[in-house]
Amino acid sequence: MAESAVASVVRAFGTLATEEAAFLRGVHADADLLRAELRRMQCFLRDADARRRDGARLTNWVVDVRAAAYDAENALEEADYLGRRRRLRLGFAGALVWCADVAALHTFGVNIRRVRARIREISDGAAAYGIADLGETTAVPADLQEQDEVIPYDLSWNSADTNLIVGFHEERNNIFRELMNHKICQICVISIVGMAGSGKSTLARKIYNDPRVKQHFHSSSWISVSEKYRFLDLIKDIARRIMGMTRKMIVIREEKDKDREDGGANSGSKSKEVTIEELENMEEDDVLKFLHEFLAHRRFLVVLDDVWKSNSYSKINRILSVLPDVNNGSRIILTTRDMDVPKHVARMKSIHEKKLLDGRESWELLEKMSFPVYQNVSSADRSRLMLIGKKLALKCKGLPLALVVLGGYLSRNLDYDIWSGLVHNLDWEARKNDEPVWNIIARSYNDLPNHQLKSCFLYVASFPEDHVIRVAKLCKLMISEGFIPHRPNRTMEDTAREYIKELAQRCMLQTVERSKWHGSIKSVVLHDVLREWGIAEARREGLFNIWSNPTDSEAPSDSITAYRIALHNFVGCTEINVAMPMLRTLLVFFKSPAVSLLCRMKCLRVLDLYGLKELKSLPSGVGNLIHLRYLGLEKCGSGSIGIPSSASDLLNLQTMDARGSTVKSLPGLFWIIPTLRHLFLSEVNHWVPPEVGCLGSLQTLYLCEVSLFRDVKSYLSHKQRSRARSANYSIALRNEKIWAAFLRSLEQMEQAVLLHLESWEVAKGFGRRYASGSRIRGQVFSAQLISSISRHRHLQVLELAGRWKHGDSQLSKLPHGLKKLKLIGSELSEDPMPVLGFLPNLVVLVLEDNAFKWNSMTCDAGGFPRLCHLTIDGIKSVESWNVEAGAFPSLTHLNLISSFTGMSLPPLGLLHVTSLKTLLLKRHTWNGSTISSSNVGKLEEMGCKVIIR
Repeated sequence: MAESAVASVVRAFGTLATEEAAFLRGVHADADLLRAELRRMQCFLRDADARRRDGARLTNWVVDVRAAAYDAENALEEADYLGRRRRLRLGFAGALVWCADVAALHTFGVNIRRVRARIREISDGAAAYGIADLGETTAVPADLQEQDEVIPYDLSWNSADTNLIVGFHEERNNIFRELMNHKICQICVISIVGMAGSGKSTLARKIYNDPRVKQHFHSSSWISVSEKYRFLDLIKDIARRIMGMTRKMIVIREEKDKDREDGGANSGSKSKEVTIEELENMEEDDVLKFLHEFLAHRRFLVVLDDVWKSNSYSKINRILSVLPDVNNGSRIILTTRDMDVPKHVARMKSIHEKKLLDGRESWELLEKMSFPVYQNVSSADRSRLMLIGKKLALKCKGLPLALVVLGGYLSRNLDYDIWSGLVHNLDWEARKNDEPVWNIIARSYNDLPNHQLKSCFLYVASFPEDHVIRVAKLCKLMISEGFIPHRPNRTMEDTAREYIKELAQRCMLQTVERSKWHGSIKSVVLHDVLREWGIAEARREGLFNIWSNPTDSEAPSDSITAYRIALHNFVGCTEINVAMPMLRTLLVFFKSPAVSLLCRMKCLRVLDLYGLKELKSLPSGVGNLIHLRYLGLEKCGSGSIGIPSSASDLLNLQTMDARGSTVKSLPGLFWIIPTLRHLFLSEVNHWVPPEVGCLGSLQTLYLCEVSLFRDVKSYLSHKQRSRARSANYSIALRNEKIWAAFLRSLEQMEQAVLLHLESWEVAKGFGRRYASGSRIRGQVFSAQLISSISRHRHLQVLELAGRWKHGDSQLSKLPHGLKKLKLIGSELSEDPMPVLGFLPNLVVLVLEDNAFKWNSMTCDAGGFPRLCHLTIDGIKSVESWNVEAGAFPSLTHLNLISSFTGMSLPPLGLLHVTSLKTLLLKRHTWNGSTISSSNVGKLEEMGCKVIIR
């Protein structure tokens, strides 16, 4: 969208380094004139975008404006880059580049004048296209247009989170009975069939997440089957999910001694332990054997969501054949748009055709979405709106997605005239036979308050189908793209999160997960139908194109050239450098372009090579990508990845994410990049800590120095991949001297809100055991390091994996502003709960793997006043737990995992915790352990769900 491009360039003028004012004085006059030209053009570009479909001439004019704006931005950044480089290269090195910089500045001035001439030519040509008067229709100045604020309602409740079930009850109950039917022991397939947007996945998800289903099946897995998939990738995905992706190890039972009577996992057997990383490197036959052995003695549930007819029946049956049938009541749920799919699938038990909603059900759903609890509407206004709302509900023809999206739009426009106008003015006929909701989506999209938010919505459509997107990553990408404006007294990350929250509240994004401790959205997904609409709109807008195979790069676009490309399982892209010499964004999902070509894409701002296992090193010329803001190397390389020294020349870089990857070395000068805001490094073989004062712009720092032992590296890399964070600071270091060096820098950063320290060593006969047979335990944190944490007065999240030296006496020094505390392997010698209970703002507490070694635990009255979530995992020494009346007044979720093996659970004291909503009791085996049926019954009478696994 051209308006977004021009607005980004206008903002770029304001960020020219003031330190280089003298250095750039020769070109500032030309730059100011160019800015004036662009601002005049921006005044009427919004109307031009709105009327672009009126004809090809207007479309071509908008394309020319966008190209000129990008050309101007490139020229401006090149000049700004020269100024930054000169400031950083002082002394003799700076003198060496002075002559070259002066010559480059001359070229910059020529380029600015060339772009100005081009823009004047575009403006003069507008009259010929009949659009010369467009500027008169926009009275709001460009400055004010950019200040259109998005302020979502600040409530944890969100209509998009509710997954409302209207009209599904009979179908849900029937499927539930089939899943739990003990008389049918053979594995069977239950299909849910319906048109796009009819609620198939919502129904399946509601059943999948039911606590009774979770308790009935020992393992479960939700798999989204894309239209184009690789069999090996899909079975690995099944294995990861059904075995528990966040577990520290995967256990296969190889020799059965005694089966549980209910067909569950056997006890007293030998086991093989395999890490997630080792699973990733397995060949197809090994994965199939691995998966079969793991499931051989478990009752499992697998959901295959959105199976396409184009997948072919043989491919679908091949997937099903991987799952063993051992007559223990395992089930498979399959959702599809095509009735022919279940008719040709083996092991079919039943087919449930998802019916559309009737008039009463349609209005019930639309009413709930249109009048959320955070909107105050008078009874008189509500009555008037309800009359017209019932007509609108009938217009949606019973399609749940249409009702949900329309409800999201109506909730933001509680005005009778707007509602009434929709009945008569909106084209309710389907644009495509299977997509009657498209016009409703278009109306919701056009109602978004500014062009930046529109760009953000379309950008999400570039991700693969059903791809769960981490909000933290999405925010960084949107900032790097220039979609997020600067706001007074607010970080760009905060603004980006507000945009995502706004889209979720408008039901244009689906919330997948929320943070346990502050309720913010952690991950989202885009519905298939909205994604298809977004892809089509993005191609028309020239925002991005999606390529899935080499022929896509040769196919003509349905409109205009895109400056962003998303490659989905794409192999062989030598054409991309020829067809897209001005490419600004390259998003790679799972497959790779030729890395050597990257250095020729001189305009790249975003480069994300997610999951590129073939990557061995970035090319030596990567420093020539002077516009680069985002460098994604997550889960890349099968070994260590080389980062050349030229990477320190990326003076516009904002984010580098190499979590789940091993980096050979990090250039020492990398730390002086002035724009660096987020740095994620799971494993680095060699690096030099930054000097004090080098990290002034850094908001996220995630580093981990680990042992050279393979099993330890596998464990740590797995932990980093499985941990999603939305916080601002994270440190993970093994070497105390390096940590001390970082601490000197961190102490100057008043914005620090999260610290993560992880320190492990190989141990004999103690600690966690891994595939190679060795064990690891936490290294010792010195008392000085623990004491230093108390000086971080803004600290909200603290995660410590390692032993505390004199730790018991240090607990009282923890900052009182902490909202989340996680202790792993701390080996505290006394009960920490009496001290931790005094933390007034603590919301989430996690104690794992011998966090303390004491035989009793006491929670005092009045302790933990705000704690909502408590997880105790791997604390086996406790034999008694005393919970006094008045403790945990806000506790809602309690997880006891492989803990308290010497006592009866749940403890009697939990009956004092009247706020408790969910209690999870989980162990690998319950042999020899005691469950108090009386206490379980009393908790359930109090309204607490007790789940025993």
